[in-house]
Amino acid sequence: MKLGLAAVAVLALVPRVALADDKAECDFLEIRATTAKPGTIDAELKPLEKKLTRPPLSSWTTFHKLSGGHVSLQKLHAESLKLTQGHASLLLRDRKDARLELTIALDAADGKRVIDSQQSVNAGEWTAWVHEVGSDGHILALTCK
Repeated sequence: MKLGLAAVAVLALVPRVALADDKAECDFLEIRATTAKPGTIDAELKPLEKKLTRPPLSSWTTFHKLSGGHVSLQKLHAESLKLTQGHASLLLRDRKDARLELTIALDAADGKRVIDSQQSVNAGEWTAWVHEVGSDGHILALTCK
């Protein structure tokens, strides 16, 4: 009986290991879209080329990478992204199989909230949130695994 209690006591001291459902590894790209001619897409944006050349994003012709990086998300813990043209906050609400439930908030350079979205996305696929800055587009693209 004493051995059983000792094992329980030791297990209680072991930190809880995060399950795969509790986290996501994400890459993001911040993009400026314009109607400049001739149209070009920065080489770093190659994974997004098909999305960028289809409506509604195809109304712009030139796409320039402003910033990018990697962020690790833990379930129900918001992570901040400092962007070239503002600020973003990402929250992993839930994860089931190959779907992630995310909350994305995007603030423009002037601090005004321009996007506040809850969305279900497929793991490994690029998803984009867009707002207009004058006649240009400001895009935050995200993929999580």
